[in-house]
Amino acid sequence: LLVAGRCLSADSTAAGAVRVMPPCMAMGQAAGTAAALSIKTQCEVRNIDIDKLKLILKEDKVYFG
Repeated sequence: LLVAGRCLSADSTAAGAVRVMPPCMAMGQAAGTAAALSIKTQCEVRNIDIDKLKLILKEDKVYFG
């Protein structure tokens, strides 16, 4: 189960920065891309290649902040 968006744990300073729309959209895209990568590589989401995930997200021009 992947959950993305405003349902995160952060201190008040960080929460103020990540609860706006661009980071929420990036978290959603990252969750969806991670799920797709998990299916494509036939491994659990927790075991996907994070560097590969970051590369795909950068290629898709995802907002990283």
